Amino acid sequence: MGSRGDGDLVRAVLDGDTAAFAVFYDRYAPLVRAVCHDATRNVHDAQDLAQEVFLRGFRRLRSLRHPDRFAAWIIGITRHVCREWRRGAWQTRRDRWPAEPVKAGDPVPDDEAVRRLHQSLLGLPEKERLAIHAFYLLDRSAEQARRVMGLSRSGFYRCLERAKRRLRRVMAEESEMDRG
Repeated sequence: MGSRGDGDLVRAVLDGDTAAFAVFYDRYAPLVRAVCHDATRNVHDAQDLAQEVFLRGFRRLRSLRHPDRFAAWIIGITRHVCREWRRGAWQTRRDRWPAEPVKAGDPVPDDEAVRRLHQSLLGLPEKERLAIHAFYLLDRSAEQARRVMGLSRSGFYRCLERAKRRLRRVMAEESEMDRG
């Protein structure tokens, strides 16, 4: 089922095959969590928001007009949920269910280069950051990544190139500052 297209999976879920939605989760959860983490800068809040995104997606799947555009649709829901979180709409939920403490063995970036890269990524405009996440984090083809973003092929490549140029410049500036 993992090789089926998004449109086929949407139709399967709408026909009652709820297990097909698990394929969507496996396919897009890393990207959704990355976008949520960019907004929250907290692993636990990002995981909570990602769960909310997929819950809303499942509940509202019938409203999806173009089943082949599931990726762009779920990212739209992700952005909306993140905006709600930033406005404080999630404060009451966070108060009810406090975040679990970090446990031994939880992934914690300790490599300075990874930390710098992440900080530099956070400085990119949202669209460029999403292009980097969709293409590199999910290890998707350019065609799949552009569909996630809802861009034309040339628009996606322009966005990705701008992001890479900006990222190189920011990281070079940081490197210069460290040396100087």
